[in-house]
Amino acid sequence: MPEYLEATFDKFIFRVKDGYLYNREGFWASFQGSWAAVGVTDFLQKSSGDITFLNTVEPGSTVKQSDEIGTIETIKAAFGIISPVSGRVTEVNLQLEDKPHLINLDPYNSGWIYRIELSDPEGDKSSLLSTPEYFELMEQLIAQEAKKLNE
Repeated sequence: MPEYLEATFDKFIFRVKDGYLYNREGFWASFQGSWAAVGVTDFLQKSSGDITFLNTVEPGSTVKQSDEIGTIETIKAAFGIISPVSGRVTEVNLQLEDKPHLINLDPYNSGWIYRIELSDPEGDKSSLLSTPEYFELMEQLIAQEAKKLNE
């Protein structure tokens, strides 16, 4: 399987990274044993616009899956960071303080937001979408946007 699944709409190419798990709100988790990295999907960051500011919870914070664990401000709107996993935040990507646009440039790698020590990895995984499942959801969202533009 390729590293990314890709869908094209207008001038945009939206990528979904293989091997990650996703929530319906557009956030990913990359599971690495007892912890996971968490970030924003390519689709969410491109459809939201250039990221200008992040407000994050502090390391040591306990978070639950589906909780809002911060906010992202873009040139278009502000929205909550919805955690795909439960556990304790062990690290926040400090590069994003001065360079929040790293999320726009590389959402699946250098644009990660949190590292979280997992409290229920199997439970979290069971309620997240696989790469193909999230890709299908993303294609549906793209089709809805295309329909709106053509009305």
